[in-house]
Amino acid sequence: MELKVDMPALASQSVDPAAFQRVWDRVMPNQAAPRSDAVPPVTVPDTSVPAEPSPPPEEAVPPEQLPSVPDCASQPDAPGVPDCPACPDCPTCPECPPCQECLPCPPCPECPPCPACPPCQECPPCQECPPCRDCPPCQECPPQCPPCPPPADCQPCAAVCLGESSQGDSQVLEQLMVLAKEGALAGQILLRRSTGACARSLSLLARDHRLAFRRLSAAYFLITGKRYCPKCAAPCLPASLALALRQQFGWEQRWEQQNCQAAQSTQDPCLKELYLELAQEGALHAGCIRSLLEQMA
Repeated sequence: MELKVDMPALASQSVDPAAFQRVWDRVMPNQAAPRSDAVPPVTVPDTSVPAEPSPPPEEAVPPEQLPSVPDCASQPDAPGVPDCPACPDCPTCPECPPCQECLPCPPCPECPPCPACPPCQECPPCQECPPCRDCPPCQECPPQCPPCPPPADCQPCAAVCLGESSQGDSQVLEQLMVLAKEGALAGQILLRRSTGACARSLSLLARDHRLAFRRLSAAYFLITGKRYCPKCAAPCLPASLALALRQQFGWEQRWEQQNCQAAQSTQDPCLKELYLELAQEGALHAGCIRSLLEQMA
């Protein structure tokens, strides 16, 4: 249905027709504005009452003319603030009613000591850890005296070498002298069975054992003042040269071990040096015999 607006009627009602048209075109595009005869007239009922203007606000009353309000804290007629009960558990102070100030709770009384927890007793001194008995009580141990320096003209005493203090090594010397003589005899037997380069090596082996016997004999004489000439039978060697060298190889190892043990047990520096040199010769002899067997293989 097409609506039309009576523009002259709007003008009589203080409504700008141009503003109304712009609003209408924006809200109801592509539609014509309604006419005045299409809008039903507004009728006012007979029972309506004309609006009355609101009364003006009352004038402000000055503060001194307002009724006085009793102050809870300053007026004597105000009800007193109840004291907080002395609670044994000391709970927090409950909220006070409005217009009243809370009074601080009285301090809680000190709790008596717990009967289930008696005071600790001091531990007695440990019986297993007695105090130091070397030092007198309440005194410090005196420092130990440093070793006295030797006199300026004092020279360290030289160790006694091949003297009477080495009498305990005489028995060891006798055993080694017997072994040295057996080694020299075995070297002579092996030398007669060999030729060429093998003979030259075995001749050096026999010579070293003869020299070892002389060195041991001289040390024995310096210690005891006597000569010792053991009587040794010729060792029994296998007929085969290779088997004889094998047997002599084991003998040279025992010779080395005997001299090493003697060097560890003696206190004589000269005898110790001699034993170590003879032990080294035994190791060299064993290596020489091993090399000869490798050439014969």
